[in-house]
Amino acid sequence: MRMASKIPGLFRGNRLREIGRLLVIALSLAIALLVNFRLFGTPFVDAVSRWTAVSAAGALNALGASVVNTGTIVGSSSFAYNVVAECTAIGPIILFAGAVLAYQATWRSRLVGISMGVVLLSALNLVRLVSLFYIGAYFPNYLPMAHYLVWQAAIILFAILLWLFWADRLTGRAHG
Repeated sequence: MRMASKIPGLFRGNRLREIGRLLVIALSLAIALLVNFRLFGTPFVDAVSRWTAVSAAGALNALGASVVNTGTIVGSSSFAYNVVAECTAIGPIILFAGAVLAYQATWRSRLVGISMGVVLLSALNLVRLVSLFYIGAYFPNYLPMAHYLVWQAAIILFAILLWLFWADRLTGRAHG
């Protein structure tokens, strides 16, 4: 008996080839995204950064943090941060959308997947920004680790798990 026949669900038959294709497309999108953020600041990205800062300030004020928002800066008397393009959910959303578009599914299923990804990745990013504010204000020594290690890994892992959930449950494809 072949080992491949024991691998469940997503990795049967042509799905392994599809996942390989997806990884190539996602990597290409990631490289394009990095080039875009480094070389070409756009009014759209600037607007999303401002909107993200406003959302973070609103959430923090709702939680009683008493912060102010000026442009892309969110701060209080004890801590402040600047929301740059990489602090938005644009990157994870583009990668997730690329993965969804690369997968063989109906356009309706792709639209549902991308819509779900935009909402959930934006919500998780808001949780990330709120938590980073509190970590920066109360535990500043842990901020670099939380920002660069924990949350970046968590966002990437969440995007991958969200795509796997979408591909397995919401595409309408047969399981096995």
